[in-house]
Amino acid sequence: MATILKRKNKFYDGSRFGQPQIRVYHKKGTGKKSPRYLLKCGCCDEKIEIYYGVDGLEIGGVNGAVEDWREILLPLLQIKHRKMENSKTRKRE
Repeated sequence: MATILKRKNKFYDGSRFGQPQIRVYHKKGTGKKSPRYLLKCGCCDEKIEIYYGVDGLEIGGVNGAVEDWREILLPLLQIKHRKMENSKTRKRE
């Protein structure tokens, strides 16, 4: 697996992206329990757990193969930011 992401995890820290930054926590697997990431909203107490292992991922209680999650989530992550698109189009005109 990839290296574990290190963040400040400050509540309502909008300095990096202009929005509250997602707080990321990691726990190692113990016994039969898989390792997990806990993602918390930067401005409230909403959270989601992502358990991972060699056989797949469980995101918010939904199990699936890594390839299945990749097929679903990668197109969402490649959505371009509107401000960036508009600034590129304006410069061309």
